[in-house]
Amino acid sequence: MEEQTGKEKKRVFTPSEIRNKEFSKKLFGYDPDEVDSFLVEIANAYQELLKEIEKLKVSTPEYKTKELVERAKKEIEKIVEEKRKEKEFLEKEKRTLELEIEKLRFTQKTMYDRLKIAIIDMTKILEELKRDASGQKEEGRDRDRGEVAAQGFQEQSREGGSGEAEGKGDGSSGRGEGK
Repeated sequence: MEEQTGKEKKRVFTPSEIRNKEFSKKLFGYDPDEVDSFLVEIANAYQELLKEIEKLKVSTPEYKTKELVERAKKEIEKIVEEKRKEKEFLEKEKRTLELEIEKLRFTQKTMYDRLKIAIIDMTKILEELKRDASGQKEEGRDRDRGEVAAQGFQEQSREGGSGEAEGKGDGSSGRGEGK
């Protein structure tokens, strides 16, 4: 690992690199067990320092700000996704409603056309009835005169025929009296 600060590059070691570092052996060199033991101690101390640095980093305002920004970003992405889905749903509903409106308009036009035809037909029927009524008034006057005459005839028949009916009730007939 390398860290860059300014123009100079610093090599950052991992605890594992320190523990596993091997040196070349020379005659009259250091005791290998002692060197290995020291490297393990250094690696452990270094690991503790890295943990401490991470703790400090987490507690800095910059880190907290960055963390808050990340959380806010995720939250915003979640909201945007929800709104996108909501928009898709609403667009689908809008298309459905537009189709329904179109169907209703078609039905309205059909009903309007049928009503218009019915009105025209009724107007024709009414005109025919008016013409028939005008013709029937003249016929009706004639018919009324005929009915009055027929009623008078019926009344006369009843008056003249009632005697005969009474005579028949007695068992005698009007013709049989003279004989």
